Amino acid sequence: MEMQKHTSLLFLAYVSGVLAALEFARSSVVASYSPNMSCIWSEKQALLRFKRGLFDEFNYLSSWVGDDCCSWRGIHCSTTSHVIELDLRNCALRGDQIINSSLLDLKYLNYLDLSFNNFNEIEIPDFFGSFKELTYLNLSSSNFQGLVPHHLGNLSTLRYLDLSNNYDHDYDYDYAYYNSLRIDSMRWVSGLSFLEHLDLSTVDLSEASTDPFSTKKIFPNSISVLKLAGCQLDNSIFSSVSCKNLTSLVSLDLAYNHFNHSFPLWVVNNSGLVQLNIGSNNFRGPIPKSLESLTALSKLDISDNNFQGYIPQSLVKLSKLAHLYIDSNQFIGSLSESYCHLSNLEILSVSENQLSGNIPKCIGELSNLSELRLHDNYWDGFVSEHHLMNLTRLKWLTISSKSNLVLNISSEWEPPFQLERIAMMSLKVGPCIPLWLQRQREFTGLELRNTSISIIPTDWLVSLVSHAYFVDLSDNDINGEQLLFISTHSNHLHTLSLSNNYLSGGFPLFICNLTSLMILVLSNNNLSGELPKCLGNLSELSELDVMDNNFSGDIPVSLGSLGNLTYLNLHNNKFQGKLPLSFHSLANLVVLDAGKNHLSDILPQWTREQLPFLKYLILRSNSFHGKIPTQLCHRSSIQVLNLAENQITGSIPPCFGNFSSMITGGSTELNKGLENDIGEMIRYNVKGSDLQYTSNLKFLFSINLSNNNISGEIPEELMELHGLTNLNLTGNRLTGRIPDKIGELRKLDSLDLSRNELNGPIPQSLSELNSLSSLNVSFNDLSGRIPTGRQLQTFNDLSIYAGNDQLCGQAILKPCAGDTESRNPQNDSEVETDLCSDDERLWFYAGAGPGILVGFLIFCGSLHFFESWRYSFFHYVEHVFDKIAVTSALWRRKFKN
Repeated sequence: MEMQKHTSLLFLAYVSGVLAALEFARSSVVASYSPNMSCIWSEKQALLRFKRGLFDEFNYLSSWVGDDCCSWRGIHCSTTSHVIELDLRNCALRGDQIINSSLLDLKYLNYLDLSFNNFNEIEIPDFFGSFKELTYLNLSSSNFQGLVPHHLGNLSTLRYLDLSNNYDHDYDYDYAYYNSLRIDSMRWVSGLSFLEHLDLSTVDLSEASTDPFSTKKIFPNSISVLKLAGCQLDNSIFSSVSCKNLTSLVSLDLAYNHFNHSFPLWVVNNSGLVQLNIGSNNFRGPIPKSLESLTALSKLDISDNNFQGYIPQSLVKLSKLAHLYIDSNQFIGSLSESYCHLSNLEILSVSENQLSGNIPKCIGELSNLSELRLHDNYWDGFVSEHHLMNLTRLKWLTISSKSNLVLNISSEWEPPFQLERIAMMSLKVGPCIPLWLQRQREFTGLELRNTSISIIPTDWLVSLVSHAYFVDLSDNDINGEQLLFISTHSNHLHTLSLSNNYLSGGFPLFICNLTSLMILVLSNNNLSGELPKCLGNLSELSELDVMDNNFSGDIPVSLGSLGNLTYLNLHNNKFQGKLPLSFHSLANLVVLDAGKNHLSDILPQWTREQLPFLKYLILRSNSFHGKIPTQLCHRSSIQVLNLAENQITGSIPPCFGNFSSMITGGSTELNKGLENDIGEMIRYNVKGSDLQYTSNLKFLFSINLSNNNISGEIPEELMELHGLTNLNLTGNRLTGRIPDKIGELRKLDSLDLSRNELNGPIPQSLSELNSLSSLNVSFNDLSGRIPTGRQLQTFNDLSIYAGNDQLCGQAILKPCAGDTESRNPQNDSEVETDLCSDDERLWFYAGAGPGILVGFLIFCGSLHFFESWRYSFFHYVEHVFDKIAVTSALWRRKFKN
């Protein structure tokens, strides 16, 4: 405990030194300020002009009236009544115009904080570099954009600079924050010789990496805190030269960049480092032993990289470590018991590696641990109460194994902690919830997936739901109608997943009382009856998944009022009737899957303004009828369209060529709300099989119109969809030719045009589809030679061309007109060889004899004329004979014995 206190004090002493000095200076002058003194009139006018350029929605600046500006909110003055500090952080101010340069009249300003406001993507003004007395500048999370002005390099007295977007690594692993600021050169930073704290997190520094100056020393020696997370940095801008002699460095954050080399050895030269974060890059190789020289380190984060080998023993020598993140790498071997000597550890995260063996029992002796993350490894053995018995401060526990880990905790055990978050996956916990878990009353998150639980105590679940934020009991054996008789409400719970269980009966109505619910997953159960109208009251709901149940009746119209809904999966139920017209109000919807139901309607005719973010539309296996409406073409962001197995007529609209996401391959990021592991899933039929797409959903670009009654020709415009990966038009009445430009669909993985009325040849360009792994053009009226090509030659199934009597070619072992009948190319070559063999054999014998004779004469002549060659040859012959003689003698002696 004492060591932990010393570590904290050391870090505070380093990091807060400059802030303490600034605060002391400020408080000294402010304390001497007399309320009877008025501020300088010109400075008051400057502040008022600055205020006129701001929109103060919440009246934070309502105190900016009267003569004495020194008493206004956020203003501090010196003993001489000059404004020296302007602190407007987190005031929800909005600036739609250029910031008024009247602030330059504050000639003694040394502290400027405009962080956590909204300046609506205006540029940072150049004149900010003209405050000659400024020591503190904070513009973080304020929505500035554009090039950071080099004029900031003129702030010769600056000690603190923050242009970042705020994030907290401990809780936000996705790091999805956006900053539109960029820096094209770091030259101006090198001139800030007094700078101690620099935070450029999420500022785009990719242009700076091409500046030749990036290979020189960039940062002043005075830097103690350097935060460059998410700056799109690569190997070119950081080296032992650019970061030379940073002897004052205490905290370094390089997370979420693009480094892809071995561990940066220049880091270990900064022996005073207290915090080091290089997580979420692509560093690789082993961890160097020299890391043990960073003896002051209290936080080390190397997570989410490609580090390999064993977890180094050198880390054990970092006795002051409080936070250790080595998760999401490729470490192997076991977790050594020597890590139990790190008595100051508060967070230990070794999850998502390839660790094996037993989990050391001595972990239970790390009494300061508040977070222990061990999931997704290959642990063996068991986990008992001895692993946890002294962890009195434990708040977060995650355990799972891909091997044979057994949970062996006595049900009578009284844990010394109250957990806030627990995750146990792929362990046998059930069939009942253990008593020691039921005694945990402070859960904010609980995840018990694939743990063989079948019985849930009603009172425990009611208590859990009423105060937790996250509950996931998926992949268990929970059965029957246990949830139907629960009566509770909550304004805390935002995620509830009960998928892949054996729940039966109707929809659990208590869910309608979970007013803060954002994610609801009930897929793959045996629930039946109608969906209740009260679902429309869950105004925060962003993901609703009831796939693979037996729900019936009409889809509730009230779902159309869920304005935050991004993901709606109704797949494989027994819904009937029509798609509600109210769905046009789902302005944020990205995924709509109503496939495999009993819906009967014309296809929806949404306008251009409706459902602008829709990317995945799946209505397969219903009874939709009529023509495909051209309004569907307004969905330019569509990347998956599945209307298969309906009763659709008419032709394929040429305007399908407007699907811009399929032209470019689209964005690889799902829209808001779909980054979660729980809800991001659809079932899609590819190559004749139903496949479940989860994290790879974003790479699927597909059109499936199969098994309808569609006629006409295949539009040439479809050939413009260069990002398309799957095209299935089988089982229709399409006529005309296969478009010659089909070879331009270079990313095509699966193509099915079978069971239509297509005619003419198979285009030669089809052989250019090197990514094609599945092809079917059977049962058409195609004719001519089947193209050959590297990829096409891998298809050995002749049935993909069946039912096209006029096709010919090597692929189906049928010669084309003009080919030599009764012989395939291989036979031709064999016959040719036979016809020519007699002549060739005659010439071979005629030339072989003289050739051997001439060669022998040349050899003998060489030995005669070159004495050194003669000696070498006969010496070699003697050596061979000697070796044969010795070997023969040894074998004779062996047989005699």
